[in-house]
Amino acid sequence: MNTQRVGAVIAGAGAVYLVAVAWLSSWLYVPALLKLASRPPTEHTPDAGTAFFTTWASSGVLGAMLVAFGAAVYCAVGKLRLLLLAVGGTLLVVWLAFWSTPSHNPVVFGVGGGLILLCFLAACLDWAEARRHVNGPTSAASDLRLAAYVSFFTAAWGLCGLLGAPTFALRPELKSVYRLESAATSLAIKVLVCLVLGWGLTAAAQRIERRERKPAEQRRTGGEREAGCPGSSGR
Repeated sequence: MNTQRVGAVIAGAGAVYLVAVAWLSSWLYVPALLKLASRPPTEHTPDAGTAFFTTWASSGVLGAMLVAFGAAVYCAVGKLRLLLLAVGGTLLVVWLAFWSTPSHNPVVFGVGGGLILLCFLAACLDWAEARRHVNGPTSAASDLRLAAYVSFFTAAWGLCGLLGAPTFALRPELKSVYRLESAATSLAIKVLVCLVLGWGLTAAAQRIERRERKPAEQRRTGGEREAGCPGSSGR
């Protein structure tokens, strides 16, 4: 089995895991988890057992890592980068599974928000410098990517409002004082819409770049084959 086929198998397994467990099963499993609130504390074991709960809870991150790792193998990424990707993904899954904190620190969220803002500004400045040298159909992909940056940043800003002021999702003692009943739900939907837009724009930009790059690659491959043919110099 060649490298491309191995990568395709790994990425395909990750995609199936994401669709089947992270998405489709959530439609049935999440409502079952909500019913646990009405049970006595001694009966708060998740339906289908702890093993399935762990499989479901880690499916998003683990499935995404499988897709990314498979894509990297498919593209023949260097062994060192594959190793870094595997180690980093493993550490991420372990951290998400086992790390927890009993309280929140506003400073952590403030610093994180500042870092997101700086990254957004840096990405936009770099985009503006690179966009000056982009012409033709690929400019559409570049413009879509900028729109995706804005969508992702808007989603991050909405999360700030959802978790902090004004809805105070992390401060139950304050949320009834400072917000309307529907404020958190409305803001959560807005965040979701921005995330969908961001990912949709990113996927569209990737597709446009791939479509425009494919003819150039075919012409280059054809030229290399022609140069390697006997007698091609006399044509």
